[in-house]
Amino acid sequence: MSDNIFFEALNALINNGCPQELAHSAASIVANDDPSKPDLGRTPEDQQIIQQVLPYLQKQTWNSTGVYDDYQTIDETPHPLAHGQFLANLGGLVPDHLIFALAEGEDYPFGVMQELGIDPDVIERAESIQSRLGEMNYWGE
Repeated sequence: MSDNIFFEALNALINNGCPQELAHSAASIVANDDPSKPDLGRTPEDQQIIQQVLPYLQKQTWNSTGVYDDYQTIDETPHPLAHGQFLANLGGLVPDHLIFALAEGEDYPFGVMQELGIDPDVIERAESIQSRLGEMNYWGE
């Protein structure tokens, strides 16, 4: 078990209003994930617990507001094309703060999405979008 992942997951869930017992169960599941096994080694019961906590993670915010709350339209975001693509394809499936980071060209959300047990097809869709935008040199790298 990864203690770091356990405590980070536990804190994120509790800070977003998840009941402590449910948060503890989910954090333990995520900390014991095995990427070499199908479904990360999670049982159907484990997967059900993770599904129960996803709404709490989707409430996660930056600066005590929703990450998109400061924008009236996608056109006001730093990279509107990317935000539009990621929101349209991942909205409701991936927490908004991870969508925002992906749209800003960050790579770390992929690992977080795997740790959260997000459907591999959704992660593949995100990778495809990021790859196409990268090929266009969208972020100017």
